[in-house]
Amino acid sequence: MSATTKRKGRGKSQASLDLIEASHQILAEIQPASIRAICYRLFVKGLLVSMAKTETNKVSRQLVYAREQGIIPWEWIVDETRELERAGTWNNPEQIISAAVRSYRRDYWQDQSAHVEVWSEKGTVRGTVAPVLQEYGVNFRAMHGFSSATVVNAIAEESAASAKPWIIFYIGDFDPSGMYMSDIDLPRRLTRYGGKVTMRRIALLRSDTGSLPSFDAETKVKDKRHAWYCERFGQRCWELDAMPPPLLRQRVEEEIRRCIDMERWERAVEVERAETDSMRSFMATWQSNLRLATNSAGGAA
Repeated sequence: MSATTKRKGRGKSQASLDLIEASHQILAEIQPASIRAICYRLFVKGLLVSMAKTETNKVSRQLVYAREQGIIPWEWIVDETRELERAGTWNNPEQIISAAVRSYRRDYWQDQSAHVEVWSEKGTVRGTVAPVLQEYGVNFRAMHGFSSATVVNAIAEESAASAKPWIIFYIGDFDPSGMYMSDIDLPRRLTRYGGKVTMRRIALLRSDTGSLPSFDAETKVKDKRHAWYCERFGQRCWELDAMPPPLLRQRVEEEIRRCIDMERWERAVEVERAETDSMRSFMATWQSNLRLATNSAGGAA
């Protein structure tokens, strides 16, 4: 156990300190990751009895303490469900212009031959794959289970109106609902509503499941897709959160890169660089003119 954990963990039981230390080691390897992803790794190591809520809640409490004490960096753990929805406000015109210059990013995909998105049945992995999505400027949609007809129809209409084919990379649980969503429900409804979408599941795949903790399909017996699933895939189920985050990020990145014409991509990067330089030049000129105007007004007063 590290000296830092011992020093800041005074008053904690040895079991709690061991759990924090193990979580730190896991996160150093896989961060950023969700609490549930950490719990799966702890479960595989034999440090959690099960993935029951009582067990995962225990981990969550210890990781709150660990972050409050500075043992684990806050940014190592992601929870997209509680992001602040902030209204766009500014103190003055200079602030918004400066922010625009800093944050400007060209849409590299406008020169590519396809529109690419990543979809998931659940939002719990959004933070895990966010670094890849940010790097490549790819949209993410959390479908939150069986999406409403309104949502699916809107996507179908948007894809049908697009001049480019839509390629969707789907990530989800390997269980009755998760497999039915990607194999049957979404493709069927998108087609019925006139969508022009090619959807491909990239995780979890059967080939991913060999080394992951599983659970009995009988726990999903009340799911309407239970019999359909068991007939095709057997009696075991797996959660997407159990997939090691680095492997999931690697999978998503590999699939995205297969859709990219790198020559066009690099050209877009060069254009962005020139555009950013032009914006900075404009900003400097604007600030200079504003200071002259302010000084002039002050002198006249």
